[in-house]
Amino acid sequence: MILHHLKISIRNLLRSKVYALINLLGLTIGLASVLIIGIYVQFETSYDEFLEDSERIHRIALHRIYPGRTKDFGTSVAPLAPVLNAHYPEVEVATRLFRIFFQNERTITFPDNDQSFIETKYLFADSLFFDVFSYTFLHGDSATALDNKESVVLTRSTALRYFDTDDVVGRSILSDDSTLVVTGVIEDPPANSHIHFDVLGSMASLGFLQSSSQNANWWSPSVNTYVKLKQNIDAQAFEAKFYDLVEVYGGGNLSSDLGENWRDEGHAFEYYLQPIQSIHLHSNTDVEIEPNSNVAYIYVLSAIAVIILLISAINFINLSTARSVERAQEVGIRKVLGSHRSTLIYQFLAEAMILAGLSACLALASIGALVPRFNGLLGTHLTFDILRSPWAWISIIGLVVVVGILSGLYPALAISSIRPARVLKGRYRSSEQGVWLRNSLIVLQFLVSIVMISGSIIAAQQMRFLQSKDLGFQKDHMLVVKQGYRLGSNYAAFTNELRALSGLSALGGANMLPGNFHGSNVFQVSDPDIADIRVNTLTVDDDFLEAIGIEVLAGRGFQPEFNDSLSVIINESAAYAMGRSPEQVLGLKFSRNITNTIASELKVVGVVRDYHFYSLHSEIGPMAISNGTWRFIPESTVIRIRPGQTKEVLEAAAGSWQNLSTAPFNYSFLASDLDSLYQSDRNTATLFNVFTYIAILMSCVGLFGLATYMVNQRAKEMSIRKVLGGSIGHIIRVFSKDFLLLIGLAFLIGVPVAYLALHLWLDDFAYHVDVHPMYFLLAGGVTLMLVFVTVSYQALKLAFVNPVKMLRSE
Repeated sequence: MILHHLKISIRNLLRSKVYALINLLGLTIGLASVLIIGIYVQFETSYDEFLEDSERIHRIALHRIYPGRTKDFGTSVAPLAPVLNAHYPEVEVATRLFRIFFQNERTITFPDNDQSFIETKYLFADSLFFDVFSYTFLHGDSATALDNKESVVLTRSTALRYFDTDDVVGRSILSDDSTLVVTGVIEDPPANSHIHFDVLGSMASLGFLQSSSQNANWWSPSVNTYVKLKQNIDAQAFEAKFYDLVEVYGGGNLSSDLGENWRDEGHAFEYYLQPIQSIHLHSNTDVEIEPNSNVAYIYVLSAIAVIILLISAINFINLSTARSVERAQEVGIRKVLGSHRSTLIYQFLAEAMILAGLSACLALASIGALVPRFNGLLGTHLTFDILRSPWAWISIIGLVVVVGILSGLYPALAISSIRPARVLKGRYRSSEQGVWLRNSLIVLQFLVSIVMISGSIIAAQQMRFLQSKDLGFQKDHMLVVKQGYRLGSNYAAFTNELRALSGLSALGGANMLPGNFHGSNVFQVSDPDIADIRVNTLTVDDDFLEAIGIEVLAGRGFQPEFNDSLSVIINESAAYAMGRSPEQVLGLKFSRNITNTIASELKVVGVVRDYHFYSLHSEIGPMAISNGTWRFIPESTVIRIRPGQTKEVLEAAAGSWQNLSTAPFNYSFLASDLDSLYQSDRNTATLFNVFTYIAILMSCVGLFGLATYMVNQRAKEMSIRKVLGGSIGHIIRVFSKDFLLLIGLAFLIGVPVAYLALHLWLDDFAYHVDVHPMYFLLAGGVTLMLVFVTVSYQALKLAFVNPVKMLRSE
């Protein structure tokens, strides 16, 4: 019986090649899209699952409450891990990870040939790191690999890059003039890890961090703390113990640094657990180790996968029900000859299942070429490893069955219900119910297209907005020379040489640039009516504000002729946070504790226009800018280059650096650095655009097939209209009218849906474009044009046919 159904199904499909090919193409595109999205979603949701006992590993994050505002940090204080190891029996082991200045760059030098370069993935960890993170050791002992301050662990690819072999335990390298010994080589961390490093140094080598831990510094969150809980420990119950942790172990230190009344003044330190598997998609704290994604994007892509699959099924249902008249005679005869309705249903489902199976085979064959292109487009690292899992194949087979049933069930039920008497008398026509269903599905299909087109337009506008918005400073033509401290006493000579270049228009330095993490501090204000204020902090030289183009609104900027070591410049937000205008805060004095016993007083000499020192996901907060002393050597030097002079200035800067320092010349461009802050958003917008095009293409393919069928059904009607004097334009209008009305209905329903969905996405940005009605009109216009072109093509073919040929048999 099964072979009989298969044989009949194949004959029917071969008899209707056009419709079979249209359905095959639609289902193939739909299944390929779903498989690609499925691989991507599986990759994004599998972060850190490769770690042994990953379900027991958590990062400890900090919800920091300041007077008047709050912040969440992915970092915590240095003494936290030792306290957890010593006093909390629920903890199997706690460990710490550290980045100097929240960056991953260090200079590596080889003793044998004095060659140096910048290592861009250099992190530090304490000796317990590999007790939590189960990386595979190729050489060395994980238990002792980071015990000594001279220890360093390399990844396999790094060892090969350094020494052309991975068996390098005992070999030496220099890092910032310190001799390090390789004590271990591990397999490279996989792509789906929220931590990536090439070199892992020992925190024992960082004396300042050891002092911070020993001196119980509980107010400066500078390390990432991870805990591995013991078996069967309830994470929520353990987290509840954090309530008095800071009070018990850090209360004295905080009272010393923030004052005895720090609690009453509105300060609080609330630690909480983040399951390590959730960090990549659910964490959006300050000071993330790497930029994370957003689980909302996974939901969007999953919804797109379902939508594309539905469009494939809709095309199949529309064409199948539209062809019910053609299949009616077959059904009528088979019923007269004794076929049961169940047999006919199985027959039509078999045809759908065959098409779905063939489509799945073509889709699997196509993703071999699509995945590398996908990786190249987004910079991802997707692989076919998921297809090696038995569960993946079970899911694919299940998907084929679902698609086959979803696509074929209604047509099977509708066509198999045909009454043979009506068919054999020649009275059968498509039912009003069938027409209503096809129209409803067309509306749904193009409703989705309108939503996705408008979403694509607004996503593109938002990405363009992120790149073009006035950030309050100049980002273009700005060369950034990093790690200026490596020049030491030669820094002044380096900058003086550059200032003489004709291609340079300005130069200045700072300890942090926009886009980097900025520290913060609490200041007391000399006006007793103004409460203490928490501000982000920045240290710059005399020329930085002018070099980067930050506008001074009131007062003055830093100037060499003034002794500005005791001056401070604040931004508009800081002035308004104090309830004052920019002019009213000039002359106020800020006091801050710089040690437990010494206080400094800074006079406000200027107010600058607000500028975006973080990404546009965050609102601009209060900022205090201090002037570096005469000994200040900036971490980053920004060089504003005249248009067309980039190559000359870059070569001159590199040459000057190499003459004054043995360290590698490390540079970037500010615009590129800032652009990288939106990589995840850009990837999502790109994906959305790609699958929007696919959804539109599939909608048009389905519409083309349906229009082809309707042309055949209405050929005689249109021929009679032509004989009676109907023009080509008239025929096109008559044929297109019903479709255009359906698109209008889809537009009326789709616009409110798109408006709400896009507002939810844009709310993730503190600054975003407005959702203008023109975007929806444009989406509707594009959809209308595509429908008109698709349908008019078939109508034109019919209009140019000689009516004699159509009416010869009448």
